[in-house]
Amino acid sequence: IQWGASVGDALTRMERRTNAPTVSRAVTLVRNAMAASGDISPVLHIAADEAQEARRLRRERRQEMLTYLVVIYISFFVFLGIVTALTVSFIPAIEAAGQTGGAASEQLPGVDTGVIGGLNSVNTAAYELLFFHAAAIQGICSGLVAGQLGEGSVADGVKHATVLLALAYVVFTLL
Repeated sequence: IQWGASVGDALTRMERRTNAPTVSRAVTLVRNAMAASGDISPVLHIAADEAQEARRLRRERRQEMLTYLVVIYISFFVFLGIVTALTVSFIPAIEAAGQTGGAASEQLPGVDTGVIGGLNSVNTAAYELLFFHAAAIQGICSGLVAGQLGEGSVADGVKHATVLLALAYVVFTLL
């Protein structure tokens, strides 16, 4: 405006430079008001109120969705904890029980060890790989859902999926 451009041209250039939806709506509203009448003061008040309301709604949505985001992360941590407990304690205990049960049935002919007798060779590495794949799938899907809920698009969920996938990788590397 100081260089001699009209207010409409200045607003149009500002709209292009900022490339923000809120600014675009306000500039369009002000330009239309300028074309319709010379008194744009009420239109500027309306545009300002609309921008403030949109910002308030965005902030409220972000606060509400933060709760769901926390629930998604906590559920993933619980899933990792259960899988870690299974991998570290339960599967090796079953393998040890299967080996003990197999030895007992060899010592006592005619003794049926039931289900445990068929667990002589539990492949713990296969279970660990299965659990890792389940954690990876859970992390990716949970991350995408977290992005949709938290920021409003699945593409924003890629960062959450990356964090959860990296966490799963670190946990299974340390096992």
